[in-house]
Formats: sequence, structure tokens, C-alpha cells
Amino acid sequence: MDRVIVYPGQVISDTDTLIAQRNAEIAIGNALSATIGTAGPFAVGFAATCNGQDLVVTVASGHINEVAVIDADAYGSMAADSAQVVRQYVSPGASFTLSATSAAQTFYISASLSSADTNATLLRYVDASDDSLTLAGQNGDGASQATIRAAIATLEVTTAPPVDGGILIWSVVLPANATAVTQSMISLANSALFYPTIPQLAPKDSPLFTGSPRAPTPTAGDQSTLLATTAFVGSWASGNLLSIQSYVGPSATTGGANTFSLSVQSRCKRVIIAVSAGGGGGGGCPTCTATQAGIGGGGGAGAYALLAIDPSLVSFPLTVSLGCGGRGGQSSAGAMSGNSGGPSSIGSFVTLGGGFGGVIGTGSGEAVIGGAGVGGNPQVVTTSGVTVIVSSKGQGGQSGLAVGISENYFFGYGGMGGNRSPYSGGEEAGAGQTGNAGELGSGGSGACVSPGTTYQNGGDGGSGWMVVMQYG
Repeated sequence: MDRVIVYPGQVISDTDTLIAQRNAEIAIGNALSATIGTAGPFAVGFAATCNGQDLVVTVASGHINEVAVIDADAYGSMAADSAQVVRQYVSPGASFTLSATSAAQTFYISASLSSADTNATLLRYVDASDDSLTLAGQNGDGASQATIRAAIATLEVTTAPPVDGGILIWSVVLPANATAVTQSMISLANSALFYPTIPQLAPKDSPLFTGSPRAPTPTAGDQSTLLATTAFVGSWASGNLLSIQSYVGPSATTGGANTFSLSVQSRCKRVIIAVSAGGGGGGGCPTCTATQAGIGGGGGAGAYALLAIDPSLVSFPLTVSLGCGGRGGQSSAGAMSGNSGGPSSIGSFVTLGGGFGGVIGTGSGEAVIGGAGVGGNPQVVTTSGVTVIVSSKGQGGQSGLAVGISENYFFGYGGMGGNRSPYSGGEEAGAGQTGNAGELGSGGSGACVSPGTTYQNGGDGGSGWMVVMQYG
């Protein structure tokens, strides 16, 4: 910046002081334009607050940096200067009392910028006719004169956006008949006005970021050396597997259901859920005479669903219930069909029926067939954010069969339980064997009792199950 030189014994002119101050403002403006540019305005301060108990909004002090003419009018004895400089306009802050009406309103708080000659003071001048005297005022007329050329930011509140160069800062949305302003009603109306300060910026050559540095986000798939922002990484990483969780319902002997709340991680973008109801139990066979045989059918598998859920559209946590496996027919007191598997459900939009139990066939003659249990049925309600990939009925169990019913010659087996992929139903049971248990969601097989032998129980159905995969 330019600096004024004065010498000992020199008669100092008013312009010596004025030009020094003009040069200082130009230098400060050049420094501002070098750091924040000239595409302002830019502001610091002006925090808007309220106490939540009345209609008063208080705006703190602040300043606005904006390009302006150096001096539109003469500056003391110096002529006007139309060159431009980045000038700092100062506001002491202000408080505004809003007026509520029967309709909702939006109030706008803005600043208007101006330069004004202020602080008028009665100055003393040397009397040229008698240097031992002074004059009150420049011509001895007692008139006060401005002593400061102030750059002023004047705050005001209006019910319409500012025009004619006003700089919008805050907006306040006041509900109808409001009695108080809350902080949630106040929002920044001009985010570009507040430029990050130098301490808030990250040093380019420092491995340790400070503040909250931001950078433009490259387009998806960009392979350049541009910075990878969190927004870019989040988009690129979408679809990454975050976790896999598995759950099962109670065993057939325990009975009931396993009910719990299912939550997802905060960064989860998609949930894939595979879920099944419990499988039905196989039929149990009674003790048979020398001319009778008992054959149990296999239990059916539970219904199944494969879902894709968008957590932004579906509210978590969800209530989940996983059903038990169906108990195989217990035949100590006689023939008994297998029990149905327990249903499984997710929220209010998925209900899966358990597989039905296998049925018993007893008799004599050339052949006996044991009836099979059918698979469970799915019920899915159309819901926003839930995509049904698969919704399927459970596979039915197989019928048991016996031929050549006598103590001397007999061939028979209990029916196999229905499969619930990727799990298998209970395998066929041979003569004199208890039914075999099914794996998760699958049916148990039926028992088989040959002529003249004691009862056998049906195999238990497998518990309901669920696998949850979360993707980011």
C-alpha cells in the first residue's frame, strides 16, 4: 500500500491525513479481494436468535464485505474517486418485534448498505486574522461538521423479499396467530452470504484436516485425480454388504414363536430378507395287529418370501415373529396326525402360513396310503418401499405307502417331509421306524408301523427361519 511521507517542520495539510486513510481502505480491500474474491457480498456474524417466549427476533452484530466505489462524493478536500474497492459495512445488530395475524406469514431480514458522513462535531479553526484566536466552525459560524465517513449495514425486516440492492440474510416463517417465535421458525435465506473463514479451511499441505472442508463431488464412475468426497464414496459404495444376520423360531418340542424387533444400521440403504414359516410334523402310527399296518404322511413345508426393503420408505424397527416347527404325531394312545408348523410374520405386510401335518393311514389288505400334509400359504400386503421378489407356497409332504400287509411279507415306508429350499424335509422312514425330523422350515416325515409291531411317532417339522442382509 502507498504511505504518506511528512517531514519535520512541514505544515501538514488535511489531504495528508485523508489520503493515508483512503490508501489504508484500498489496501484492506485488496487483501479481502485476494482472500474471498470480488463475487460477494460476504458476511460475518448476524446470528439470529429468539427466546421462544415472545415475537422478538434478535440479530447480532456483523459486517458485510461488498465491492463499492471508493468515494462517490468529495472526501474532505479530496475529489471523488470512482475506482472500486472491497469495503466492509458494519452493523451493531438489531431486534425486531414481529406481528402475528390470522394467516401464516414469512418475514425477511435483510441489510441495506450505504456510506454516510456522520458524527457531526463543532470544530475549532485558526483565525487567520489573529493566530492567537480560534474560530467556532470553519467560518466562525458555529456550524458542526461530519468527522467520520461511515460504511453502514442497516438491518430491516419486511414481509416481502428485499429489492433495490437489499441483501437478504434470514427468513422467519410465523404461523397464524402465533404468540412466540421459536428457533425452528428461523432459517438462513442466503447461504452463499457466509464464506468460510481461513481457520475453517483445511491446509492444503497438512495431513490433518481442520474444520469441515468441502470439495465438489465428482460424477459417479469418475476415474480422475479429483477429491473423493463422502458423497462420492457413499454413492460408489452403495450396494456394499454391511451385515448378514440369521434367526430361527422355537423347536417343535418348545412350541410357540420367537418374536423380536428388527432394526437396521443408520447407513443401510437396502435390506434383503429371506423368511420362512415352520414345517408341519409327520403323521404318527399306532400299534398294529398282525393283519394291520400304519403309515404316516410327511408334513408340508412352511411358506416362503424373499423381500427387498427400502429403509427410507419403511419405518424400522419392524416386529418379527418366527414360528416353531410342527410336532410330529405322538401315537402312544393311537394314531395321530402331525401338527402344523407355526406361522412367521414381518410387520403388518408379510404373514407366512406353516406347513400342515401329515395324515395317518391304517388298515389291512393289499395296500395302505398315508395322507401327506400340504404346504403353508403366503399372504403379502402391497406396501410402499417393499419389493416382493419371491412369495411361494410351501412344498407338500409325500404320502406314505404300504403293500403286502402281513407279518410274513411287508413293504412300506412313511412319507417324506416337504422341502423348504435350501433345507430338506425329513427322509422316508422304513418299517418300524419313527419319522425323521425336517430341517429348518421343512416338514417331518411320517412314521411306518408294520403288522404286529408297536407305535411310532412322526418326525418333527423344522422351525421357521429368517436371514437378513443389509446393504449400504
